[in-house]
Amino acid sequence: MYTLLATSVTCFAQTAVKIDSGYANSYYQQRVEYFRKMLPVKNDIVFLGNSITERGEWQEILSDYRWPVVNRGVGGDNSFGILARMDEVLASKPRAIFLMDGINDLFRKLPYDVSVNNYRKIIRMIKQQSPKTKIYVESALPINEEMTSAVYTKDRNRMVPVLNEKIRQMAAEEKVTYVNIVPLFEDGNGNLKKELSIDGVHLKASAYIEWVKYLKEKKYL
Repeated sequence: MYTLLATSVTCFAQTAVKIDSGYANSYYQQRVEYFRKMLPVKNDIVFLGNSITERGEWQEILSDYRWPVVNRGVGGDNSFGILARMDEVLASKPRAIFLMDGINDLFRKLPYDVSVNNYRKIIRMIKQQSPKTKIYVESALPINEEMTSAVYTKDRNRMVPVLNEKIRQMAAEEKVTYVNIVPLFEDGNGNLKKELSIDGVHLKASAYIEWVKYLKEKKYL
């Protein structure tokens, strides 16, 4: 599912830590090639992220929306991969970007600070290259470990709230809107609701309708 390309990164404590920063697998490459061959759509609303974003039928749910909607999700992507393809995302000077990532970073055991630093770079790139674009940073979703046997998901759910708090703090520092979508999909125990998921990580198609409804209710759309 993932490209295992380990990279040495020096953290703030000046300690070299081996992290898996790979992203450019064959699926990523063909997906980005597709994006680049598409003509830029002016004033578009961009949903940007990993497979959770990619699986959303945003254009259909928002078919009557006053601005064009595009899906820039890539299955298996992480914060390094999103950062690497921001030039294509920003070519159209989007009206708004809804960024939602994080869970694949946790699956790869990336340090929180590495993920948050990539988020910060993405946000600053948007501000620099497309200053009129509205930026919405959405929380990472919880998972349900009872529904998945994948080794890389083990003990990851407890890390989601920690990452989300760090993302929230970063968004406040960067003066962009943080959108907490966790309450929409979380059960009473901090897990992804079983009835809304197909595998403990991804959402059922109908769940995206509630997601969009919430964004509209909050006047983000």
